[in-house]
Amino acid sequence: MHLPMPSLRALATGAILLFGLQAAASGAQADCPGKWYGAGKKRICLPLGAASFADKVVSFTPGAKPSQAPFDNPASALGEPDYKSTNSPEFISLGCDGTLVLEFVDNVLVDVDGMDLYVFEVGPFVEETELAISTDGRTWRSVGRIEGARADVDIAGVAKPDERFRFVRLSNVSKKGCGGKHSGADIDAVAAVGAQLRLSFDAAVLFDVGQADLKPQAQAELGAAAAQLKAMGSAIRVTVEGHTDSTGSDADNLRLSEARARAVWSRLSSDIDLPASAVTIRGLGESRPVASNDTDEGRALNRRVEVLVAPARSR
Repeated sequence: MHLPMPSLRALATGAILLFGLQAAASGAQADCPGKWYGAGKKRICLPLGAASFADKVVSFTPGAKPSQAPFDNPASALGEPDYKSTNSPEFISLGCDGTLVLEFVDNVLVDVDGMDLYVFEVGPFVEETELAISTDGRTWRSVGRIEGARADVDIAGVAKPDERFRFVRLSNVSKKGCGGKHSGADIDAVAAVGAQLRLSFDAAVLFDVGQADLKPQAQAELGAAAAQLKAMGSAIRVTVEGHTDSTGSDADNLRLSEARARAVWSRLSSDIDLPASAVTIRGLGESRPVASNDTDEGRALNRRVEVLVAPARSR
């Protein structure tokens, strides 16, 4: 799975984040630090607002009894919920045995107290849907099923401390409603309730090869990121992680990755006033690749610094 180039990545993430903050400001209430979605018993507060939702379709297998067009479009499950009616194509019907894999690009799913993942399933019936999550899109962990009117999922039983999940898989397992125009479960949106904002920067944009001193052009890019973080308020928690490819020794990679993470935070902290207890800096070396280290392209993607931001939560 390839991440976008960092200069473009930061701009894209910034646009999404700023949109989310503006939406949160207009929909926030005293007991919700982000934005409310839905109504009644299905009303839910998402701390990251519009940035909480799945951003990318990884794959879709409609199965033997697919839905009819236009209700077979997997992109309809991306972004904020916008369901209007069963005749309006703002959702996807998975098909009797269909499977949809989505990715969170500008945020990650994490385990928090209570609900972590929320599926906006729509229509007159709520078909049984199997949910699974993954850190890398390859190894999956089942977290159970949506049954009846239940659309919220707690991942505490399968998530380890400090794990971050970027992928969610929804598989229709109900035989009810198979075939026809709306075959299988009807999905409008998928949101990470337990979420952290994720900014990923290409090391080649920030640093010279093997170095941990920021390039001049890195200053403006990190300055823009600092402004975004500052707009989220003073109750955030920030983790800065450095990553390398597999070239070189483990010890050297760990030292370089930590030095780069510290350099990035040094620049960000010049614009953000956070207590030391709210900041974690880590060098992870080559231990968490996002691509294969067997190719130049993959190694380039693995050389990165990630900034993860946990927003303020309801009390």
